Amino acid sequence: MNSISTVILVGGVGSRFSAINEPPKQLSKLNKNIILINIMNNFKRFGLNHFIFPLGSKKSFFIKFFNDQKNIKKYNFNIIKDGFKNYKLQPNKINISYFDAGENTKKFVRIKKSFNYTDNSDMLVTYGDDLANVNLKNLIKKYNLTNKKKAIVTTYKKRSQYGHLIVNKSGDVKKFIEKPLHEHPINIGFYLFPKKILMSYNKNNLELESHFLPKLTKLNLLKSYEHKGYFYSINDKKELMNAKIKLKHI
Repeated sequence: MNSISTVILVGGVGSRFSAINEPPKQLSKLNKNIILINIMNNFKRFGLNHFIFPLGSKKSFFIKFFNDQKNIKKYNFNIIKDGFKNYKLQPNKINISYFDAGENTKKFVRIKKSFNYTDNSDMLVTYGDDLANVNLKNLIKKYNLTNKKKAIVTTYKKRSQYGHLIVNKSGDVKKFIEKPLHEHPINIGFYLFPKKILMSYNKNNLELESHFLPKLTKLNLLKSYEHKGYFYSINDKKELMNAKIKLKHI
């Protein structure tokens, strides 16, 4: 079993997908399995089977899901309670730690608090509403090449949903390009963070994407890993339907 634990960020309200009293999108069905199980199964393929959930909004839905005896048996869960100890991890199961991180706690702080539920000095972090077949073996390999002194962010070159025009100064269309790749890749998460770097920032008001990552960039502490497989972000039910059509095999 790999020594890296994985934080799955599921604490958001998700108001574009469902009402506050309705189940969160991460527990929605996507073809053969629910979104969250699809995410964990991809990690498990690479020997990563310890997942930490810093819960926030809709936490009761997740707690009920994790502790349901039918789900424990069906998905081979091992729910770790009463404090984390390495010996509680079972190599052939999906090991789950969860805690209440607070309703309005920022993602950066949720990640830092998650280190209380692992003995590892590195943390893999992903979003709970994104589906991608990232090669985690290669991602970790690139991380190790930095001697674990820099963080890693996974990027993805996305196609535009529009046809683009190249127009000269006179307004003449010189070229039409149907749904080209955007010039710059997008951030799809799948972060690898050294504990030392995360803990060196004590401010609890830092936003992960808009504050912390730019800080690492300025200090030359952030490397990128390019993902070339599929990627689908589930923000609303229209995007869920699109993912169901495109990902019929999972």
